[in-house]
Amino acid sequence: MAIPNFCAIITAAGNSSRFNNGIETPVKKEFLKINDHTVLYNAVIPFLSVPNLQAIIVTTSQETKKDCLVALEELAQRCPIPLILSDGGKTRQESVKKALSMIKTLDLPIEYVAIHDGARCFVTPELIIRTLATAKVYGGCAPAIPVTDSIKEINQNGSISKHLDRKTVFSVQTPQVFHFPEILLAHENANEEKTYNDDTEIYSDFELGVGVCIGDINNRKITFLNDIPDAKKQIKEYIEAKEEGEKKYSTDIEFRSYINKIK
Repeated sequence: MAIPNFCAIITAAGNSSRFNNGIETPVKKEFLKINDHTVLYNAVIPFLSVPNLQAIIVTTSQETKKDCLVALEELAQRCPIPLILSDGGKTRQESVKKALSMIKTLDLPIEYVAIHDGARCFVTPELIIRTLATAKVYGGCAPAIPVTDSIKEINQNGSISKHLDRKTVFSVQTPQVFHFPEILLAHENANEEKTYNDDTEIYSDFELGVGVCIGDINNRKITFLNDIPDAKKQIKEYIEAKEEGEKKYSTDIEFRSYINKIK
């Protein structure tokens, strides 16, 4: 089965609130490093090994756009395909919708869209290809792995209200792949009063099918501080480097302003 032309949306516009719990100066987890590269870089780079990738769109906030470019390392300047930063929204759903709308404006032959968490830095090209192949059959696909723990539904009182059969329960990962422009239409018609957990729920609400392929147990998401072994040390170094950079930039601006005045 031929791999279709596709675009990747990498979501990195969140505030990393769970990761920064108890941290005095918050730092986005995507900007820290694992295995000598940033989490964001590691989440993006496997897509470039997949044939027929047309473009990469990274969602980011206005406040962290410069930091995002730094976190993309050499890809920010030397990506072999278009790499575009898209302004994020108040929610992940709004950020993805904005990125999808941007794809519509691109003059590129995009058939499918792969939506991936910027904090999932262990994704592989094999998983991306497997998800794309399954999406060609169903229209949409998400990788999933079986749940091994006993699963219970808990009520508002903190008591078990239902015992779920773990044979029918799976943990869903990203990338999630959908046919375009159906995924855009699904987002445009999504219930604004509903909080969606992921894009498969939005696609399903639009009465479109979502298949499942075998996920990867190693494709975990960086969520908490201890997911990065030396996170506290990195955060300290990151803040110091950023403050030094901002100080140098401010000094350079003042110096150039002074030179212009005395010319």
